[in-house]
Amino acid sequence: MRPFRPGLLLVALLAGLALGVTPTRAQEPSTARLDHYRLKFEFQTWCNCGPANLTMALSYFGWQPDQHTAEAWLKPSVEDRNVSPAELARYVREQDELPGLRALWRYGGTIDLIMAFIAADLPVIVESGFQPDGEEWMGHYKTVIGYDDAAQTIWVFDTYQGQGPTYDGIATTYGEFNRWWRHFNYVFLVIYPQEREDEVAAILGPYGDPAYAAEAALVIAQDEAARRDDRWSWFNAGTSAAKLGRYDEAAVYYDEAFRQELPFRMLWYQFGPFETLYHTGRYDELIALADTVATTTPYLEETHLWRGLALSALGRADEALAEIEAALAFNANSQAALDAYNQIMPGAVAPPDVTGG
Repeated sequence: MRPFRPGLLLVALLAGLALGVTPTRAQEPSTARLDHYRLKFEFQTWCNCGPANLTMALSYFGWQPDQHTAEAWLKPSVEDRNVSPAELARYVREQDELPGLRALWRYGGTIDLIMAFIAADLPVIVESGFQPDGEEWMGHYKTVIGYDDAAQTIWVFDTYQGQGPTYDGIATTYGEFNRWWRHFNYVFLVIYPQEREDEVAAILGPYGDPAYAAEAALVIAQDEAARRDDRWSWFNAGTSAAKLGRYDEAAVYYDEAFRQELPFRMLWYQFGPFETLYHTGRYDELIALADTVATTTPYLEETHLWRGLALSALGRADEALAEIEAALAFNANSQAALDAYNQIMPGAVAPPDVTGG
């Protein structure tokens, strides 16, 4: 893959940090916990932390099925390596077992927001980096069940590591929690009954707007990049800029992240670099990146999806359609693949305008 280009633009972007986006400190109880007896804990089956954590959080509201019910819809192939926060939220909205439940996800979460939701008796799922002993880095979901602000401690249920020695959660310091959470741009998902929508909106405040949350996440990432200059901060900045549709800016950030070398599993879970290459007209690079990721795992519909969109933009309609059909064969419930299929069927997708005109 030909690298993105950093240089002076990188310096200019860092110099122009959008410091106006600053999350405020919530006034929450100093300690709060979910009733962990209401959470039906399950150890995850193979590569199933997303459906397992979602099932656990849903059980807090009376959900009875086990993780395999959610798994059957979220990842029809047991080998699927990725279930995104957006897919988890969509499943909650569309499931029939408890039709009164809702879910939303945002980037740029904070400990304060987690505290507010736990104090309101609402479970929060986060996606974080994870590296068990003897293993390479990977992505992992876990469910927050409590906090003690004075002790700077959060408790989680972890479908890989368990419920903790006394079955009331695994304790982790705020610092350690954030250390791994930042690998996924501080993304969080909260589940709540529909009748509590106004209360959830009040907790979220401006984070109710996904664009505000992405902007807040970008400011956090830019600040961390200025202080730490590490691959996680640059990648997060790229993800946030891409979420905001600022693809030229995202390309600069992603370039620096790639220069610092990412874990080989990174693009099993986060696909902003594909989106950015597509919207900046770098179709051959996108195809090459998808090919590289496919050598590490064939079990992602996203590599087929983005390769198909790039091929379509290059006018290679038959090849593009074959890729999208491969994505749908792997996961027929992928909304992104369905949307791409509907675009491609009438003819090749028109390439995005990359001239700025």
